[in-house]
Parts: sequence; C-alpha cells; structure tokens
Amino acid sequence: MGSLHRRAAILFSGLGLLVLFAACRTPVGVRETGFEPVYREFRSNVLDEGIPSAKSREVLAYFGLQKRYRNEPSEVISELEQIARAEGMRALHVAIAELHYDLALVKSDRTRFLASAIHAYFYLFDDGFSTEPNPYSPTFRLACDLYNRGLALAMRGASGEVRLRGGVVETPSGTISIESTRPGFPWGPEEFDTFLPADSFEVRGLRERVRDFGLGVPLIAVRSGDESEGASGRIKLPATAFLEVEGGPAELLAGTLSGALALYLGTDRTSVTVAGREVPLESDYTTPIAYTLEESNIWSFGFLGFFKGSTEGYEPGVFMMQPYQEHKIPIVLIHGTASSPATWAQTVNGIMADPRLRSTYQVWLALYNTGNPIAYSASVVREALRERVAEVDPEGDDPASSRVVLVGHSLGGLVARLLSSSSGERIWANVSDEPIESLELEPEQEELLRRCVYFEPLPFVERVVFISTPHRGSYVAGGWIGRLASSLVELPATMTNIATGLFSADELPAALRKIPTSVDNMDPDHRFVRALAELDFGDGIHLHSIIAVKPRAKVIEAGNDGVVKYSSAHLEEARSELVVRYSHSSQGQPATIGELRRILFEHLEAASAGE
Repeated sequence: MGSLHRRAAILFSGLGLLVLFAACRTPVGVRETGFEPVYREFRSNVLDEGIPSAKSREVLAYFGLQKRYRNEPSEVISELEQIARAEGMRALHVAIAELHYDLALVKSDRTRFLASAIHAYFYLFDDGFSTEPNPYSPTFRLACDLYNRGLALAMRGASGEVRLRGGVVETPSGTISIESTRPGFPWGPEEFDTFLPADSFEVRGLRERVRDFGLGVPLIAVRSGDESEGASGRIKLPATAFLEVEGGPAELLAGTLSGALALYLGTDRTSVTVAGREVPLESDYTTPIAYTLEESNIWSFGFLGFFKGSTEGYEPGVFMMQPYQEHKIPIVLIHGTASSPATWAQTVNGIMADPRLRSTYQVWLALYNTGNPIAYSASVVREALRERVAEVDPEGDDPASSRVVLVGHSLGGLVARLLSSSSGERIWANVSDEPIESLELEPEQEELLRRCVYFEPLPFVERVVFISTPHRGSYVAGGWIGRLASSLVELPATMTNIATGLFSADELPAALRKIPTSVDNMDPDHRFVRALAELDFGDGIHLHSIIAVKPRAKVIEAGNDGVVKYSSAHLEEARSELVVRYSHSSQGQPATIGELRRILFEHLEAASAGE
C-alpha cells in the first residue's frame, strides 16, 4: 500500500507540474526579443537570404501549396498564376515574382528571371486590379528589387555583359515581344555597344557610392573602341535600362504582351512616366568612375610624367569624361605636380552626387607633363582647350561652351591662372629686354616661345577655382627637396630639341640658357613666379580660392599645407575664399568638394541672371 500511495503521489505531483508549466507557457503566445528579429522576419527575402520571404511563404500556406512547392515548384507557380488571373489579386504577383526568382536561381534560367521582373511590374503598375499597391509596405520594395534584379539577370549574358536586344522571348509564364530603344541615351550602338551591370561590381577607393534609388538596371555604358585610342577609348558612363510593359497577365498568357526596353543616360534622366505616375530611375554614378580607373596606367602617369616626361599612352591635352552634350557647361579640372587626372576621382564623384550639377555640367580633364616649364604646360593646355571648344561648338552658338569653369589644384592652379590672365610684356621682360626677333630663332621655335610668354585670357573662361595654389611660389620648391626633385626631372625629347635650337641662338639671354622645370618656376625667388603673381586677370572672370591649412596651425594666416603657405595661396582678387583644415592634397576632401559645389551653383545662378 505504501508503494501504491507513493506512485500516486508522484503521478499527481507530475500532473501538477504539467498544469503549472501550461500556465506559464501557453501553446500560443509571445516572447520579447527586441526590434531586430521582427525587422529581419518581415524583410528577409530570396534576394538576401536565398529563401522566399515570409509573405510569399504565407501565400503558399494560404492556398495549401507549401509542401508541394518543395517538390513541384514549377507546377505550384503555374497554379498561383491561374489563381491570380482568375481572382484579380494584385498582391499575388509579388509572391509569383519571388518564386520565379527562387527557381531561376536553382536552374540558372534567364527566361524565368524575366518572368519574375514581369510579374513584379504587374504588381507595381497594372491598372486591372481593384486595389492600389501599398508603397509603404516591405512587399512594395521587394517588388521593386525583384523587378530590378530579375531584369538585370535576364539580360546578362554568359560573359557578364548586359544585352540590350529586342525580340520575342518565351518565358515560363508566357510570351513577350520586346523592342530595344534608346529614348534617353544620346548615342547609338556605333558609339556605345557594351553595357555592364553596375551592381555586379564592388567599389573601392572612393568615399561614397553615389546612387539614385528607383526602378531599372544601373549600367556602366562602355564606349566602343579600345585602349589604343587613348582617352577617347576609355569613356564609361552611368546608364539605366528600363522595361516598360504593355498589357497584363492575360496578354502574357496569350502571347500578345509587348515591352519596350529603354536606355537612359544616368546624368540626364532621373525618372520616367509609367501609367501616369512619375517613377524614379535607379542609377549608379560612382561605379563607372571606379571602373574607368581600374588597372588604368593613368595612375603611373603622375610620377613618370613629372620625372621622365612619359605619357604612358596618354597624349597631353584636354579630354572629356563623356561625349559632348550641348547646353552642359564644361568644368575643366587641371591636376598638380607629379599627378594625373585620376586624382580628381573623388571630386568628380562628389559633383555626380548632386542631380542638378550632373545634369548641367560636363567634366573635362586636362593632362600634361608636370615637370615641364609652367608656361610651356599652360601653352599646351591652352591650345588643347581652344581646339576642344572649336571642335564641339564650331559655330559658337552653344552658350554653355562660353561659360567654362577652370578648377586647378596646386601647379594646376598656376596653369589655370595663365589661361585666365593677360601677359602683356611682364613674362618676357623677366627673360630679356630685347625683342624675341633679335634671337633669330627658327620660325617654329619663335612661335613656341611666343605662345609661352605672350597670351591673353581664353575668351570662353568665366570662372576659375584655385585649390592650394602657390601664387607666390612653394617654400618646398625653394628648399633642398625642390632642388633635388628639379635635378631629377628629365625634359621630354620635344623640349630638349627646342633647347638645343635655343642654345644655338646668338646672344641668348641668360634666362634661356637652362630651361627651368616646373619646380624651378615655383621657387618663391624665381623670376617667373614673381612675374606670374603680377599678371592681370581677364575682365569679367570670377575667381575663387580654396586654401588648405594644416589643423595644427593656430593662426591661419601664418599656416601652411605642407607645401604652400597660406600667404602664397591667398588671392586678393578672389570673390570667395574657404580655408580647409587639411594638408596640400585637399581636392578630394568633403569641405573642398562642398565649396566647389557651392561655387558651381553660384555659376548657374549667375547664368540665369544673365551675369
């Protein structure tokens, strides 16, 4: 009996524990977890985690198809399409799009990726439904992403390039006839025939990845040509491909669905109108810049161009980052000593970050060997800029080409000064008190010498921005480091040939017996930089200064950037001056770029006001 009582006591005790446990943990309830798990639950999807979202799983469960989907995914998707057509349920098309995408990943099926994009489009734009999509729901954003990614993968070929081709395409959902168009891209396939998906590249070396979010496939448009064509063969532009569909699910099934695969230039078009709605286009402005500079030999141009006079396959001059477009104002960026146009990458990226600036300006890049005498480099850039403007606007009827903005960093600022100043007799007077004719030079030598010492402001330059510019020389150039650097500079063959010709002239002025390097020219005691500081700027040219001063300097006016003193960079004629607390290479700093954007906006406002 005692044993029986003990077993009964244990039994009732166990039942009591079960009751107590049930009272503490009900079959249905909640557990506090914080916000993150719930956020992930409703926003994870096939694009992020490789499995359908909670909403699509909910759809499968609602129609009792969850288990079947594991074994018969194609059949289940077809059944859901039938339900969507029969019942006119807009939201079903997001689940269908996601399941198409899920199965396309497994089968590497481009046609199923296209079906995913089409069903996402139905959810977003088809007006055959009684309800409108909820733009605040995660489902709406998922539909946008499925459209973008599905379309990108549907167009992507085995080599990784995007194929912008028309034709009739059979998808698992039905047939669509696609026409390829370029309504917002100014150039045809003869100029741009290669397109790469921007989202398949990771960017390094730039602070921000500038992007507009919306619909469409962000592309890198690659200009036709090759590296042998120099800078013109290296142009890469941001573009967006957008597929607009005409028809709905019934037309897709019947094979009468049509679509227009349209291409747009990212800098010019930010939106399209679809079904009466303004739809933003998705564009990536940074990746084309980074792609252009990937493994480019322009990086080695800086030091080789300074010490050896090497061009590394790039001819000195002025080249454009995109083919010329009328009504876009040129910004000419002029690099500094032992540098190259590549150093402007962060600056260009910063300009591209503003939609108004990228739609109203076009970037031109100056390229020159920075070891050469400054006056000679300025003559090269001057002539190249004249030729470029004459080439793009031969009749002179584009107002934008007469509103050029020069931006020069360091030595590039001195070059910009020589493009916007009048020499008078000041430069030659520091060489000789005799006329050039008395040297009895060969005609081509005399012409070159005149281009270097006699010049007027370029008539199409309206504004100049000087960044860390040594208007009165660099104290580094005047020291032992500068003298050492100058001694290592080898002038290119064209310069040494000219020098040989000059040395043969009778009674050659002392100033011409040794051709100075750019470093010599920037010695504060050198006659050239002193004469340069006295030149008069052209009438109506607006000047701005951005001056770097190291943070440790307590008094700005007594400070320097490690290469140039504030007192040398300061310009009394400047209508604005910003001091950036940084070292000499300040052109890519946020404060510098912000000030440059402000100046560019001021330039636009002046144009609107007719100034």
